[in-house]
Amino acid sequence: MTEIIDHLDLSAETLNKMTTGEVAKAMARAKLGLRYLPVCPPDHHGVSEQHQSSCARPGKGPTIADWRMKASDDPAVINKWFRLHSNRNLGMTLGGEFGVVAFDVDGEYGRKKMKELFNGVIPDTWQFSTPGGGERFFFRVPKGRPLRKYTDAKQGAVHEELAFLSDNQMTVIPPSRHQNGGQYLWVSGRGPGDISLAELSAGILDKLQLERKAGASSEGSKGMPDSDLRKLTNRCRVLREAVAEQAASGCAEDRWHAITSMLVRAGFPNTALAFSKMSKKHDGHSERRIRQMESEGNSAAYGPTRCSTFGCDADQIASCQGSVRKNRRTGELSNSPAAFLLSGGKGNVSAKQTGLDAYSKLLEGRYSINDGNLCQVRAKKDGGLDHIPLANFVARIAKTITKDDGAEQTTLYEIDGAIITSEKKLPVIRILANEFDNMKWTSMWGPEPNILPGSQIKDTVRHAIQSTASEAKNERVFAHLGWVKIDGVWRYLHSGGALGLSNIKVELDDRLQNYVLPASCIDSKGAMQASLKLLELAPHRVTLVLWSLVYLAPMCELLRQMHLEPKFLVWLSGHTGTRKTSLALLFLSHFGDLLGSPPASFKDTANAVEKRTYDTKDSLLLIDDFHPTASPKDKKDMENVAQKILRGYGDRVARGRMKQDTTLRKDYIPRGVALATAEDMVSGGSSTARLFPAELQKADVDLDKLTEAQREAPRLSEAMSGYLQWLGKAMNAPLDSSLKELFLEKRNEAGRLGVHGRLVDASALLYIGLRSGLGYAESVGAITVDRKSQLLETAWNVFLNAASEQGEKVAEVKPSTRFTTIVSQLLANRSIHCDHVLRKPVPESVPKSSTLVGWQDDKYYYFLPDPIYNEISQFLSKRGEQFPVSAATLWKELANAGITKTENGKENGKERRHSLAKKVIKGQRQRLLWVRVDALHEKATDKTGNNTRAELRAGNAEPDELELLGEL
Repeated sequence: MTEIIDHLDLSAETLNKMTTGEVAKAMARAKLGLRYLPVCPPDHHGVSEQHQSSCARPGKGPTIADWRMKASDDPAVINKWFRLHSNRNLGMTLGGEFGVVAFDVDGEYGRKKMKELFNGVIPDTWQFSTPGGGERFFFRVPKGRPLRKYTDAKQGAVHEELAFLSDNQMTVIPPSRHQNGGQYLWVSGRGPGDISLAELSAGILDKLQLERKAGASSEGSKGMPDSDLRKLTNRCRVLREAVAEQAASGCAEDRWHAITSMLVRAGFPNTALAFSKMSKKHDGHSERRIRQMESEGNSAAYGPTRCSTFGCDADQIASCQGSVRKNRRTGELSNSPAAFLLSGGKGNVSAKQTGLDAYSKLLEGRYSINDGNLCQVRAKKDGGLDHIPLANFVARIAKTITKDDGAEQTTLYEIDGAIITSEKKLPVIRILANEFDNMKWTSMWGPEPNILPGSQIKDTVRHAIQSTASEAKNERVFAHLGWVKIDGVWRYLHSGGALGLSNIKVELDDRLQNYVLPASCIDSKGAMQASLKLLELAPHRVTLVLWSLVYLAPMCELLRQMHLEPKFLVWLSGHTGTRKTSLALLFLSHFGDLLGSPPASFKDTANAVEKRTYDTKDSLLLIDDFHPTASPKDKKDMENVAQKILRGYGDRVARGRMKQDTTLRKDYIPRGVALATAEDMVSGGSSTARLFPAELQKADVDLDKLTEAQREAPRLSEAMSGYLQWLGKAMNAPLDSSLKELFLEKRNEAGRLGVHGRLVDASALLYIGLRSGLGYAESVGAITVDRKSQLLETAWNVFLNAASEQGEKVAEVKPSTRFTTIVSQLLANRSIHCDHVLRKPVPESVPKSSTLVGWQDDKYYYFLPDPIYNEISQFLSKRGEQFPVSAATLWKELANAGITKTENGKENGKERRHSLAKKVIKGQRQRLLWVRVDALHEKATDKTGNNTRAELRAGNAEPDELELLGEL
């Protein structure tokens, strides 16, 4: 144990760069005599629902049952744990069994007490820093000596203590991460491969154990807050020690859960709460967990607490309770310490403890629980009471929840109950408040709850349950991300709550659950430097657009107030294998643990995506995988989703819908920004103008840098957390006109390009997002002024070039351009033809399948309006597309573009321009579409033949190329 393992690199510098799984395997191979175990990640991502419900310390709770027995130093076992769950934190066992203990030093008080304990000279030993500013020191002790935890905490202070960690304890070690987003790190030169483990002197060890005994006895003898708890500790030695430990420094998580769940199941939730409150560790989360245990009852996923849970054997149980009970099926000891409460100190505990008393107390005097039924109480003439049965179950409204999605509020009731005769707990259910009266919600509990027949009985049961609402808790739940005013202050909501506030609850769609941000950013400079490194993953023409979009997203609310809300989305395109989704997920990780899978896809329904665009307020939504497909239905569905998304973000409008009662449903208008990944381009000129392009080529992404950035992804959400707190100052200050002035300045500059106005606005807004993000980076020292200026200049050129190129594509897919392109191709391959005005047609020169669509001379084609429009529509229909405008609108656009000849006249005394001009052909005078011959011939000859597949699909291809695609 004392030797430094020099054949394995366990230096602080090396260990801090590894993953938790790599560190565990390296230390296990070094045979240090310690054992290791997986610990839950700080965001609880990927852990079981049972663990989430019982774990009060995210980032510190073991994820394996019986961890004291199952912790391992076998590299194969460790590899299995961390290969399956690479995001887990790492724990290490401590105590006399392993000959290693630790000191946890928190705050100035903890540092002061540590120096006093060692007389001012702390030996050089293994040491790491904690994300909260604390330190942990490790020492060698004689193996086999029993040792107990001891804590010296400053009265009334938080995180000001010195804790001695020993038997039956483990510690989280580097490079694990904390719930606040920070990282545990070995101190330079103090890693297991840098320095020997110092020995803890016998004098200090003895002093600690003596102080612990004195502290435990004094704490245990005072402040017993509950008579039932006093009764329990008077009869049970183990619980007496636990209460003393809870009062002194707080029990370990597993012991706290065992005792509180035992008390709740026995029908003493307030006693469980009193026990928890004895420790300074108790907080709102502790109370919520106890209330959740109460609502779960016997349906909870965890098993009951037995005497054997605390290590008592049959002899010990018999001496305490007089007899030993066993489970007939398993043979396990089933005695519980709760027997001392439930039996008044005598006899054995009943196997079933109701909790029905709690419901009885809530019912008004006119209702009761009697003879296995919920009853209505009526006075008889003789003065007695008559109990009239209503139902075989009882229920209560435990909570009234107001769900706020930012536009409207929905009220829900949280209801629990029990079958009276069997005392079986019914699970907690949530229902809409306006559905409570009909009582149909009882079907959610299955067929067992039963209301007796009778015309008024169902409503009477409803009234009985509603009478319990006076004791119901009121809870406000937000159902969206982004900025919201709470008590007059703008706060940013994420899936884990609100930055800067505790006890704020946010409930989102399952696909948005991982939008969780750390409560604070410990290393603002380092986090922003990690964010800036993303700019080097691929060419700046791509990364600058994505980075700017990320830091623009939280500004949506601020820009909305200035009437400058972004009205575009970024379209990241590239062939399969260009790593566009991996790159997009990495940038999305600024908003949480989002490397796993995209929150939205073009395979989702349009309604589902529309709702997520609404919920991701002031955030970034990734919509993945718009791709070519051979299925006409899939293509149409994806195109439909794409068009709705583009119009939603481009116009900030949603599809109006009506309820059954003819009132309008609320609109789900996008409230953030979006990034779409695609292998293809969406059709439609105006739709194309609503997207800002970023295109990835093969080998654009540096894979080594991508892998390194993915390892550092948790730091991105730290950067965003710090940025949001910085941006919050502007949110809560009067509007600054300089931001609008900057937008107008950049828009005017970009407007000189002569491209679509939407693309000009998008360029200016991306610049604002980049400027804001770099401004925060400069404020924390993550970037120099010169580098900031250089990036802003480079980015502006990138945005202008992208807007210019996209503007050309918009022009190419305008209806007038598509018309001339398609018609020229159909004429060239003889799918359609026109007879000459003066010459007789030559039948053998025209294919039999060719359609006559009009006439021609040297200057004009004279198209029959309906046939030519039908031919274009059929051509597009074969490819699963539709012409974007009606015939009448098309004729007007052609006239405005100067492609057709129009005719002016008067109708009812007013001047009118006819898009279709009159022409006498073959003795008949009719209105025809006059198209200049040179306009069509230009379109037929200006292509080089080097068309991309996207151009072919856009309708700009030569006939022979279309034949190669099988589309003619």
